[in-house]
Amino acid sequence: MDISQITNFLKDNSQIIELSLMITFIIALIVLIFFAWRVENKIENKPKKIKKMVTISILAAVSVILYYFIKFPLSWLFPFIPSFLDIHFSNVPIYIGGYLFGPISGSIIAIIRFIVKLPGSSTLGTGELADLLIGLSTVLVSSIMYHKHKTKKMAMYSSITIMVVWIFVATLSNWLFILPFYIELYSFEGVFGMLSVIPGITVDNYMGLYLLYAVIPFNIIISGLVSALTFILYKRLSIVYKRI
Repeated sequence: MDISQITNFLKDNSQIIELSLMITFIIALIVLIFFAWRVENKIENKPKKIKKMVTISILAAVSVILYYFIKFPLSWLFPFIPSFLDIHFSNVPIYIGGYLFGPISGSIIAIIRFIVKLPGSSTLGTGELADLLIGLSTVLVSSIMYHKHKTKKMAMYSSITIMVVWIFVATLSNWLFILPFYIELYSFEGVFGMLSVIPGITVDNYMGLYLLYAVIPFNIIISGLVSALTFILYKRLSIVYKRI
């Protein structure tokens, strides 16, 4: 089977493939939540509930502030990346909460950020939903890994895992519903105009080139920065938390 046959097969069965991927992702997320619940319930030396709740609230507030106010477009550095893709660090408090308390606590911070940001959405919640899926999937996987073996080496592996899962979920969500929704919301011409900065893009290859030149490079950069910052900050904040 050559490339053209594979391409034609994907085009002819695109709806079935997209539905299968969505169902698989939802099942995987449910399985992760189940394991996360078991992991967090087994964590020894649990902090007092009030101290834990206050810390989670603070981390959630910091996550919301970072999401709203501290962001910048990557297009000024990489002109081929559309200007609506912004770098932000609101996932750092989510991962720190997951490392401190467990995957469920990290997920709670991600959900609080989603709920608070939703009323101010400019995309009818689509962008926020994608950020929620990325936040949940990455914090569940990385926190489960870290709490199995709390070592610096495992923290490094968890940070790498954040990047891998982040890029996969971001690519999948942009392909399945984010870009199609933007096209329905703003019209194909409007969205295609924003994508015209991508070299060689046409009405026939816009999805593939958008994923290849914009989504994947952008998410490699943002996930790498967020993972590195989490790795640097977590241990220091953990020491401060234990001393309080």
